[in-house]
Amino acid sequence: MRLLAPLIVLLLISGCQNKPDNRSSAPNRTESELIELNKALINQDRTVITDYIKSSDRTYSETNTGLWYSVLTEGSGGTVKTGNNVTFDFECTLLNGSPCYSGTQTIKVGYTGNESGVTEGLQLMQKGSDYLFILPPYLAFGHTGDGDRIPGRAILIYRIRIKEIS
Repeated sequence: MRLLAPLIVLLLISGCQNKPDNRSSAPNRTESELIELNKALINQDRTVITDYIKSSDRTYSETNTGLWYSVLTEGSGGTVKTGNNVTFDFECTLLNGSPCYSGTQTIKVGYTGNESGVTEGLQLMQKGSDYLFILPPYLAFGHTGDGDRIPGRAILIYRIRIKEIS
C-alpha cells in the first residue's frame, strides 16, 4: 500500500500537466468568411420568419433593419421617441409559441439594455398602440440567448401594448 500511494500521486501529477487543448478544433476563419457565415444565418432566419408569416392570418411589414411588425390597434397621440419614458405591457414568446417572459415594464427608450428590436419597435408606436413584433436573433438576444428562458439564435415574438409615454 505504501508503494501504491506514491504511484497514484505521480499519475495524478502527470495527468495535470499542460497539454494542448484539442477541444477547439474549429478552423480559424477569416473576417470575410465570418461575414459570409453571418449573412447566411440572417438569410436562414429571414426564410423562417417569412414562412411563419405566410402561415399566419396577419399582415406584417418589415423595417429596414429586419424587424417585422403587425398593428393590432393603432394608438393616438405622439409617437415614442428616444429619451421618452414608456410604460408597456408585453408578452415574449419563441416563434413556436413557447412563452418566455411577460409583464409590465417602464424604460427610458434608447438608454436601457433592451433588445434593439424592442427599442426600434417602441418608436413605431403611440400611446394605446398594440403591436406584434417578430425579432430575428440579431435584434434580440443573438447567438447566446439570455442564459435563462431564451435559447441562442432564437427568433422572438413580442406583443407590446403602450400604456403611458412621458
